[in-house]
Amino acid sequence: MVLNKSEETGKVLQLLNWAYEQSLTGLPGMGSAIELARDYDHQDGTMEDKVNSLIRWQISKTATSGFLTGLGGIITLPFAIPADLATSVYVQIRMIAAIAHLGGYDIKSDRVKTMVYMCLVGESAKDILKDAGIQIGLKTGKTLVTRIPGEVLVKINQMVGFRLVTKFGSKGAVNLVKIVPFFGGVVGASINAITTNIVGNYARDTFIKAIPDEPVTGDFIDPSDLNTIYPNIELLKFYSYINIIKVDGARKDEEIHLFDTLISNSLLDEHLKAGLIEKLNADHMEKVDYSLFLNNPEQSVELLKNLVLIATCDGELHISEKLFIKSIGNQFGFEDNDLEQLINETRPGS
Repeated sequence: MVLNKSEETGKVLQLLNWAYEQSLTGLPGMGSAIELARDYDHQDGTMEDKVNSLIRWQISKTATSGFLTGLGGIITLPFAIPADLATSVYVQIRMIAAIAHLGGYDIKSDRVKTMVYMCLVGESAKDILKDAGIQIGLKTGKTLVTRIPGEVLVKINQMVGFRLVTKFGSKGAVNLVKIVPFFGGVVGASINAITTNIVGNYARDTFIKAIPDEPVTGDFIDPSDLNTIYPNIELLKFYSYINIIKVDGARKDEEIHLFDTLISNSLLDEHLKAGLIEKLNADHMEKVDYSLFLNNPEQSVELLKNLVLIATCDGELHISEKLFIKSIGNQFGFEDNDLEQLINETRPGS
């Protein structure tokens, strides 16, 4: 039976609500989101340092191919969603909720729960807010939490569910397992690590770095507008992914599979996606101007980590791939010893 979009959205919302409730109580062998947050709240450094450490640990766990499979074995669900999909969603929601708690938010609040859900769709959350009728002048952070009326929260939750269905495909919510946890093995570990990194960074920016006086809608970005900075950065990332696949002279099936998955889940329009596939199949390397990254260290580190994950998804890191990653890192101002540490910490199973 093929589900319609309304039914699919309902199933996704069931999954999100289940995962959120479990994050408040904790699954067997894993503490609750609050317990996870407390583990990092006692560490030295700024709150942002603590959150970055939490994100790195979650990445290291999801980059281990057997982790999600093992956790999925203890999950029983009251509805028809594959356990491995539920596991992946649970891990990310628990991480986001822990970050929200570290930021001083009441994660038992329905408004905070909605903010956690929005972190799962990244930059698309801004479009959802705008579509929900939230206008320029509404602020981020705790002000956002207190001003959104309950009926709008319900609408936003539904829009998040619909966006996830749209993002992952329209053949039924059960088929989301094709995207998360992404095919199993080393490829699955790599894509899980990449998505966990992206979601974690967005949660940090939402709950830790949000400035109360910053308009939510002030920096809305239309993904179809190719002249804005955000798509340019995303395109540069994909050009770099293409180059890391080509640099060792052997385009591995695992790398291409991972690249295809990243494209299908990107916010770029279909024309750009098709163009990226053509570039991947071309013989030449892409020219990339990394100047947009120089004043954006978070995007720089994210790119370098993703390059490591793509390069190692076939189970090895070729010397040419390592040198390529280092050459980009050097352009960002990183020293070789710092890059060695980043590579070693990011590799699956490290």
